Amino acid sequence: MSAQTINGTICRLVENNKEWASEIQAKNADFFQNLAKGQTPKVLWIGCADSRVTVDLLTKTQPGEIFVHRNIANRVPSEDLSALSVIEYGVKHLKVEHIVVVGHTGCGGVKAAMSNSSVGILDHWLRPIKDLYVANEAQLSALPEEERVERLGELNVIQGVSTVSNLPVVHDAWKEGREVQVHGWVFQLASGLIKDLGVTVAGPKQIQANLTTQKRLAASVLKCGQRKIWLDPNEVTEISQANSRQNIRKLVKSGLIFKKPQASHSRFRIREHAAAKRLGRHTGYGKRKGTAEARMPSSLLWMRHMRVLRNLLRRYREQNKIDRHMYHNLYLRSKGGAFKSKRVLMEHIHKIKAENARTRELQNQAEAHRQRNKAARERRAERIAAKRDALLNAD
Repeated sequence: MSAQTINGTICRLVENNKEWASEIQAKNADFFQNLAKGQTPKVLWIGCADSRVTVDLLTKTQPGEIFVHRNIANRVPSEDLSALSVIEYGVKHLKVEHIVVVGHTGCGGVKAAMSNSSVGILDHWLRPIKDLYVANEAQLSALPEEERVERLGELNVIQGVSTVSNLPVVHDAWKEGREVQVHGWVFQLASGLIKDLGVTVAGPKQIQANLTTQKRLAASVLKCGQRKIWLDPNEVTEISQANSRQNIRKLVKSGLIFKKPQASHSRFRIREHAAAKRLGRHTGYGKRKGTAEARMPSSLLWMRHMRVLRNLLRRYREQNKIDRHMYHNLYLRSKGGAFKSKRVLMEHIHKIKAENARTRELQNQAEAHRQRNKAARERRAERIAAKRDALLNAD
């Protein structure tokens, strides 16, 4: 982009500002004088820095009605001084009545958090969203691929609502009797509509101490099961704000989270069972009937396994994806147990077809090379014969 184009873009913005100011001045002569007196917004908007999400335009509000804080992927980290300062100023000094954490569909930050590729310094900023993706991987994996980004964006908004509603400045406002509500929204780019996630928190009684994410992260850090994790019940607010492994490690170091010691199990039932056996109980055949193959014969499992592989081969042959020679070869190899699953067989077929295609391509290239050499030899022989004839005719 040339310097002239850049200067033209900047000049256009300045000219647009002049036109906008003139239009507002023509409609309301006192608009800017009232705007200069101060701001009294009722809403604090915490959203994504995406250029497609323009707060005043999509909410149809005027300047001074919404206090805005934006960053990449609308994160609300409990250790970010920028976000905490905005919330502190908005709640304590501007006396806002609503705090809205707003995400949007197709968020680039959420997509980057779900991928394995590095995005530079943003990797540190998006790390909590990656942890959130790992913690809810079972739920997200069950969704279609195009819906996973939207659902992870919603979970990120819900986590942001939980973080904001647990901040001390918000609790202080509730203690003073002020009505401060925390909402979670998602702006849908395809329709232009705002979706309310229904996670509004209007007071301390509505805060649910759901620490599932913190338990999963702690289990990962301490390398044990979730049932072995102990969370201090008196520090639920502080623990709920820990949304990354780094914060969990700090809480482990401070003693708010630790691994439960190994419990010594009682031998009461064992002693009772041994005493009953001495009296002749529990010594019969029991309820189990038949041999180990009686309930689920291994031959039946083998037939089911073979049926799946053979159906796949038959379907591929009918669709002309494999010829009869490859079908016969793979049929015998499946019967010999060479493929343990349907996926392994499909990968083997694709590998063979790729190798055959490459072999055919090399053969075609070699044949073309031979034809070119043959044509060159024939042209050379013709030239030699023509020269010989010319010499004979000259004599």
